[in-house]
Amino acid sequence: MRLAAVGDNIMDCYVEADRMFPGGNCVNVAVHAARAGARSSYVGAAGRDERGERLAAALLAEGVDISRLRRLAGPTGYATVVNVAGERTFGPFDRGVAPFRLDERDLEFIAGHELAHSSYSAALEEQLPAVAERVPLSFDFDAHTGDDYAAALIPYVTYAFFSASHLSEPQTADLLRWACAKGARAALATRGAGGARLFDGHELLVEPAVPVDVVDTLGAGDTFIAHALAGLSAGLGGREILRRAVTRAAEVCTSLGAFGHPSPLTPDLAPVTPLSAEETT
Repeated sequence: MRLAAVGDNIMDCYVEADRMFPGGNCVNVAVHAARAGARSSYVGAAGRDERGERLAAALLAEGVDISRLRRLAGPTGYATVVNVAGERTFGPFDRGVAPFRLDERDLEFIAGHELAHSSYSAALEEQLPAVAERVPLSFDFDAHTGDDYAAALIPYVTYAFFSASHLSEPQTADLLRWACAKGARAALATRGAGGARLFDGHELLVEPAVPVDVVDTLGAGDTFIAHALAGLSAGLGGREILRRAVTRAAEVCTSLGAFGHPSPLTPDLAPVTPLSAEETT
């Protein structure tokens, strides 16, 4: 599989631990796809600062092509991670220079891959049709489950991913059937401790979650996406795809960060105080 992950990046900052980790949906998918054996590329924008250097170095260390990573004047974004009993929520954040527009060279580069992935966090909605004209598109809708946002984009999406913990079992099944009826080749949903679901237009498959000692859930959904795409691209059966993706997602929950590569907080972030658990609810 040759995968181009297109969009957001961030440095996830754990203030209490004085550590930051590279992340963002598209970065995480690029890295975990590479770990699954893909030839993976990342298309995005980061600052010409220490956080940007850390992000670029981590991607290179993971074997991800960053030839289309813009390095711009301005800060690389950050998100303060609040870890409450293993469940991650976010405090203060700033996306920095991450929002960007694809140019013709980016689109030409993406066209050299077998698959592109993007997400709701990338804010590239207006350009997704141009991407989908060139390669099949995977998209993480997160909690946009059948709303107007999802309805506008689903016709361009080949592989649709949803976070459906807030839905009932029948609602989740209806969502996946809806996505395939609108043109998706396969639709998948994660349900946290409830495991994951896959619908290929014919059969709805269910895979339970793998029990682990949870340290941090950040990046689990992105890991699921990367390994599911690897399985779909390889032509594996749906049950095997789900089993592998759920297993890898569970493994990520046993340590901080989405894929490792910790470093100390940059001096401008050290004073940031995360929101309390009460303030994030």
